Amino acid sequence: MGGGLALALAGGSLPWAARQTAAAPLPYVVLIVLDGARPEYFGVSGMPHVRSLIRNGTQYTNAFAGILESETPSGHVTIGTGSEPRRTGIPSFWWANSKNVEVSLFDPVKIRAGDMEKIIRQSGVPTLAGQVHSRHPKAAVVALSGSKYYAADAIGGPDANVTMYFQGTAKGQFVPTYIPGHAPPAGLLNDPGLVTSSAHIPPGIENHLVMKLATNTFQRMRQQVTLINLPEFDWPLGHVDGGSSDPKSVTTLMQAFDRDLAMLQDAYRKAGVLDHTLVVLMADHGMMPLNHKVSQSDITTAVSKAGTGIISQAYSSGSYLWLKDESRVSPAAQNIAELNNPYIQSVYARTRTAKGFTYTRVTSSKLLRAGGTETANQYLLNSFNGSNAPDVVVLFAEGVGCEPGGQAGWKGDHGGASWQAQHIPLILSGPGIRGGQVSSYPARLIDVAPTVLQAMGVPHKRMQGLPLADALQAPPAWASQWQRSASKQLMPVVTALQQESHAELAAGR
Repeated sequence: MGGGLALALAGGSLPWAARQTAAAPLPYVVLIVLDGARPEYFGVSGMPHVRSLIRNGTQYTNAFAGILESETPSGHVTIGTGSEPRRTGIPSFWWANSKNVEVSLFDPVKIRAGDMEKIIRQSGVPTLAGQVHSRHPKAAVVALSGSKYYAADAIGGPDANVTMYFQGTAKGQFVPTYIPGHAPPAGLLNDPGLVTSSAHIPPGIENHLVMKLATNTFQRMRQQVTLINLPEFDWPLGHVDGGSSDPKSVTTLMQAFDRDLAMLQDAYRKAGVLDHTLVVLMADHGMMPLNHKVSQSDITTAVSKAGTGIISQAYSSGSYLWLKDESRVSPAAQNIAELNNPYIQSVYARTRTAKGFTYTRVTSSKLLRAGGTETANQYLLNSFNGSNAPDVVVLFAEGVGCEPGGQAGWKGDHGGASWQAQHIPLILSGPGIRGGQVSSYPARLIDVAPTVLQAMGVPHKRMQGLPLADALQAPPAWASQWQRSASKQLMPVVTALQQESHAELAAGR
């Protein structure tokens, strides 16, 4: 699987046949990422505006991140570029590069200095914003978030016109600001309604401020594309409260979001363009309630016994290790496997072959409870198997994580290959989109930008993803053919992830 579909989709630019008719206006786009939201959140009652989008649009029941790590920075870069981490060079919050130097993007100073944008530029991948500008130079693209500066910069990338987020100040306020080089119009951030106390922000307020900022920005700029990250579904709802384990908080945030969606839609309605606006509701990764924990010290000790150290490490619903000595990767992975921890599903060592690097499983196939799981894991591993890929990958069973340090009290997590960490909601509604459609196609993060661009009549060449033909009212024949072909290879992946998840939870692993 890592070779078939992945190579087919990566083999160069896809054909592009959409042409904007003279009579059809260029659609506006509002893409909202409910960070870490689970699909069932959209079943909450009392959400008439969300329900209207679902009723009049296309909803994907098997949508999944389709990448590792299933984290916010890598996910948002993938959404904004239509390309996997192996191409973008951004697999996580932090990693070790080919020179064995740790790179970290979990720092506003580094993001404001342009570190993330430089990596995206150097990778050579196209961006959604850049493709829009290539066809419509005057069409503005705005990206914004709450506290997640790294999400706003990731989805907007180097080509966004304006990139904004919120930060705490020395005066104890939570205020909007922007990434240097992506400044908003003068005075836009001065609205007192965009400021609150940073000491205690009630549930839903951070998301509300983001949506209000998006509304104010549209009223001032009339931007063509708005890319929004809403952080509270990930933290605190997901990590602190356990996501679906706290249905009351889910209801609070989702109903508040519905009201904010109505506010934003009203601005577009008053501008006379709501009927010409494509809305995408989605998540960047899933969220998995935690039932068991794996000890970080057990993993680091196993690496030490292999005679090497760790340059960089990431722990979530998977463990990712970048080692000092490449020659000790296999022994380190083997030592972790020999822990015989019942909550570890599989351990992989990244080894060099004549054809390049590959991930080799060192644990027994008996630990995999569903047929096709190894193929599914390899598909996900291949998504970040580039120059910044980890040397050792430890995949945990469903409901299991490794949360050291300040994360020790978390009730939910993501980041790995398990179905709950991968499964995302995805809804498209608006001009050119089929209404009342429910699709079981395994749509991925890389498919979102090509679909949006196809609907806008803008080229999406060199993106790895495919336009979601079954969501389009008039898809080109080649797009439908590509989707049918991709479905034959992707459906077994999601089916295996689902079956493995059910089996692991039933076994109490």
